Amino acid sequence: MTAAALRLSAGKLAPGLAAGLGLAILAKLLSQTLHAPAPLIAVVLGMMLGAMGLQAQLGAGLDIFAKPGLRLGVAMMGAQISWAEFAALGGPAILASGVVVLGGLAIGAAAGLALGLPFAEALIAAAACSICGASAALAASQAAPASPANQRTTALVIVGVNLLSTVAMLAYPPLAHALGLTAHQAGVFFGLSIHDVAQVAGAGASVSPETASTAALAKLARIVWLGPAVVLIGLALTRSPEGGRVSGLQAPPAFVIGFAALAAARGLNLIPPALVGVLAACSSFLLLAGVGAISAKLGPKALLQVKPRLAVMLGTVTVAVAVLAYALTRIFF
Repeated sequence: MTAAALRLSAGKLAPGLAAGLGLAILAKLLSQTLHAPAPLIAVVLGMMLGAMGLQAQLGAGLDIFAKPGLRLGVAMMGAQISWAEFAALGGPAILASGVVVLGGLAIGAAAGLALGLPFAEALIAAAACSICGASAALAASQAAPASPANQRTTALVIVGVNLLSTVAMLAYPPLAHALGLTAHQAGVFFGLSIHDVAQVAGAGASVSPETASTAALAKLARIVWLGPAVVLIGLALTRSPEGGRVSGLQAPPAFVIGFAALAAARGLNLIPPALVGVLAACSSFLLLAGVGAISAKLGPKALLQVKPRLAVMLGTVTVAVAVLAYALTRIFF
């Protein structure tokens, strides 16, 4: 590529890259000031930017964050998995978290199809409710066929799961008390049922330090299933009418392999503690930039296209996951 071509390419990318960086930084700062979920703020800011009608000027740069940047951010999440902490919960937590993830995906897929949602959109929403909220929705969207409908659904799912997680953060602690759960059981219940990490931490901290610690570990157990779940979603979609039947097993997406590799490296203590913090910060930043970029490309008109049945599905799967988490907490803990 010639120097002139490089300058032209850089000129096309620079405005969108600057916009994506600005969205992520502003979302992070506002989340700390307003004590609100950063992904939700990133969606709102992105929609506001999209309302300005600058998609043509910013689109090329925003695509960097919405596609490769987003996948890199998901891969970097693997470095946050501490196998020592995960092992501290033992076999029951591994089994319970797997049942919640797989059960939530199955219930979500069935509910979505029953409500008339496209299979890919149903799985994106189900992943968000079953694993780790916005991050899981973004990861699942990367395994689904690229389309404006799937991008719109992803942005709307992020808004929905953040609102539902906030409601759960406020409602589940008194519910756990009414159900007679111990501090340890309450932590497991919160970690297995609440979608986003920040709200899990908030719910646990509102009860006791022990509950907060247990909730974080139970949530970690669900996040471990992110890689296998995304592979499963990809396989399901390649064999659906939307994705077209593909013979043989397909290789996992590169970002899933990266997620697993970093998780293994962290488990083998190959990543210095200081670098773990850097990778966690970069992952959070790239995910926020990806959310903001997707929302900016869609614009606020996307909110007018939200399907009521998507909201019904998110609520249904949230309740189903909570019931499943409560039953497993009673059985194993």
